[in-house]
Amino acid sequence: MTNPKKNRKILNLVLAVILAVGVWLYVINVENPTSPTTVRDVPVTVTGEDVLAERDLMVTHLSAESVDLRISGRKKTLMNLNRSNVSLELDVSTITAAGDHTLTCQYEFPRNVGSDSVSISDWEDLRITVTVAQRESKEIPVRGEFIGTEAENSLAGSVTTNPETVEVSGPAEALEDIAYALASVGGKEISSTHTETVGLVLMAADGTPADRQNITVSTETVEVTVPVRKVVSIPLTVSLKDGGGAAASDVEVEITPAAITVTAAEEGAEVTFPESISLGEIDLSDVLGDTSFALPIHLPEGVILWGDQPDVASVSLTFRNLAVRQVAVQNIVLENVPQGYEVELVNQQLSVWVRGAADLVGDLDPGQLQVTVDLSGAATGAGIQRLPAAVSFKGDSPLGVDIMGTQYSIALELHPA
Repeated sequence: MTNPKKNRKILNLVLAVILAVGVWLYVINVENPTSPTTVRDVPVTVTGEDVLAERDLMVTHLSAESVDLRISGRKKTLMNLNRSNVSLELDVSTITAAGDHTLTCQYEFPRNVGSDSVSISDWEDLRITVTVAQRESKEIPVRGEFIGTEAENSLAGSVTTNPETVEVSGPAEALEDIAYALASVGGKEISSTHTETVGLVLMAADGTPADRQNITVSTETVEVTVPVRKVVSIPLTVSLKDGGGAAASDVEVEITPAAITVTAAEEGAEVTFPESISLGEIDLSDVLGDTSFALPIHLPEGVILWGDQPDVASVSLTFRNLAVRQVAVQNIVLENVPQGYEVELVNQQLSVWVRGAADLVGDLDPGQLQVTVDLSGAATGAGIQRLPAAVSFKGDSPLGVDIMGTQYSIALELHPA
């Protein structure tokens, strides 16, 4: 059964709501009173920066990027205003020097809002302090970096970029922290030359990203090329000729680099790579003791070094269990002395190097050696001259000892007999 008292209460409540809405609509649409409001976070748009740039100036900081704008006006009009249809512009074109400058923003309301229906409550809301700095520029190198992986028997060479340098502009103190621009390519396996356009990261000298605030770059992307070719690692060898009391088995050889990485001189060319590359032959009779040689690396036709590698190899020889001794040989035999002349030796002995087992070298008698000088090519009346000398053992040479070197000579002078 319906309660009449409860129904009247509900009806009275509905009538009260309708009456309140009616009064509100009347006030808004008929009376339309004036009241204050705040439009929050209205963004500030900076204009005139192109004029500053012509003066080598730039904006580095605003005291506020947005403004809470206090305004007053008709209630109905204020209801239509928000941060998306109220605009604030800050014109910096009048600034002529670096420093802090306080300027007033220009404001604009929607076209359907008359200036007589809305006004600014506090003009200080429009005051913005602008920090302006001198703009400077410098050129920095671009470093290409490959951070991917290489396919089997493929090797990436030196990464190149186009352009190789870029220009950065900004406040002087910010530019000091920027050393180079990094362009990285990677994240994939490559087996052939790869080119990609990538973005730049400005880097400090310590290898960490630099602060990009207020910095502009002449280009934000560069073309990075990673050269890749099929490559082969080939060992280097050297031949040793026995002599001077030393055999190849007596010598420890170290070659640096032990191998080189090569590729075809022309990309895609079919080349047969050798199993090894010889640096040549070393005659041990000419090597006094432990020593090193710098020998050029001769590449086969159609083959080039890949990457940054030396074209000269270092060969180190270390003699094991051998002794070297210098002995003074006084037994000098002169052959084919020109008729009517006699020979005067400048030195009565010749220092000769011998090498072999330590005990045998130590026991060697210099009298076992003989120096022979052939005077058939000597010039008469020429004063002191130097002629080649052959050094040999008298009789059978002792096992385990040998004479080192072949470039011996004797100084002498011919006199008429």
